[in-house]
Amino acid sequence: MNEKHYKEKLSGFVNHELQGDERQAVAEHLLLCANCRTEHDQIKLGAVLAGSLKRADAPAGVWNKIENALDKKEESRGSSIPNFVFFGSRAFVAAAGSLIICGLLAAIYFGVLRSDSQETVKNETPNESANVEMPQVVLIPGETLANQNSNTTHLANSNPSVQIAPQNANSNVQTSPKTNPVQAKNNPKETIIARNDLPSWNVETLAGTPKIGNSFEKSSKLAVGEFLETDANSRAKIQVANIGNVEIAPNSRVQLVKTNSIQHRLSLERGVLQAKINAPPRLFIVDTPSAVAVDLGCEYTLEVDKDGNSRLHVTSGYVALERGGRESIVPAGAMCLTKKGKGLGTPFSDESSAQFQSALFNFDFANGGSESLQTVIKESNLYDSLTLWHLLSRVPKTEREKVFEALAVHVEPPANVTREGILRLDKKMLEAWWTEIENVWFE
Repeated sequence: MNEKHYKEKLSGFVNHELQGDERQAVAEHLLLCANCRTEHDQIKLGAVLAGSLKRADAPAGVWNKIENALDKKEESRGSSIPNFVFFGSRAFVAAAGSLIICGLLAAIYFGVLRSDSQETVKNETPNESANVEMPQVVLIPGETLANQNSNTTHLANSNPSVQIAPQNANSNVQTSPKTNPVQAKNNPKETIIARNDLPSWNVETLAGTPKIGNSFEKSSKLAVGEFLETDANSRAKIQVANIGNVEIAPNSRVQLVKTNSIQHRLSLERGVLQAKINAPPRLFIVDTPSAVAVDLGCEYTLEVDKDGNSRLHVTSGYVALERGGRESIVPAGAMCLTKKGKGLGTPFSDESSAQFQSALFNFDFANGGSESLQTVIKESNLYDSLTLWHLLSRVPKTEREKVFEALAVHVEPPANVTREGILRLDKKMLEAWWTEIENVWFE
């Protein structure tokens, strides 16, 4: 947000090693500094990949085999090989050990593959009767196996419980009466995946009987691609991986879109959710019909009405609302509206006057123009500086100076911020002034 960068602290930030004001300063800087945010994302990705590596123990007795092999190598070498330093060094021992381990692991791996292959051939012998009971499947449009969690399974290739009946009228292959196959359209971007193999989140029923997927049976798991719906008497709490939770209010419909180590994503089609997230910025995202809410480590309430319009109220931290290349940064104690088909509104304090909010709504969504802007400026106070700062880049150039003067009354521009620079929307100057506004907002 200012000219100072925190690249040397990003590793500590990602690993939760920073405390108090220092962590808060880095988090606020990441909101507006694209360079630091890019490096932060790279460090976070590296940490996630490193954390996903699994420790594997060597097979029992492997070190005895390595030592015996080395002893035999030493004996056979005798005097026929010159006594170079390399062959007597630890490097040689390590290299030889590595080669032997690789050989053993390869033998085990291919032995298992061969065993599995033989078992598969045995199970698929022609003319054997089979009762096939299809597992519940979910058809995910637009997703391919490359986009799914590594644990997902393509039924047609790797699920032994799914067999394709021969095109023969005398076939003995039968299906269970409970079978409910899903006919996938001939679309290369659609993949049928077993529900049990999909990543899922735990669901706690708080009231009534929330419905998950197409089943009316009570479930405690919400898998990728599935919807959770509540009626007028139902409420539920969804555990968002290990970073927080989301409470779903009555008369709501929400879908789990994606969950992995890089991004957790929900889609709120209608209703209300309350999110409490403790995670690095941009790890948790909620799609709505009119905008995308990007969590920056916070608590908030998000509401979507029947027309697809949304209302965001942040109670802790920050949320970024994004749509069509525009972004609204909403801090704790602020709100923001969106309208389907018209995009983002401008953030405002939850204590702004009714006249201020009405004029801002008209400016954002009802073509209020200069008249509505004048009312916004007239009704603004210290905490409406949040709104005025966003309006600098949203009003016509001919109106920008009026907004500058109104904002300067409430929050004095820093020494390195000039009228001319703000009027031409100099990025560094806007960020420096935003820092001052934040200091006022949270003091």
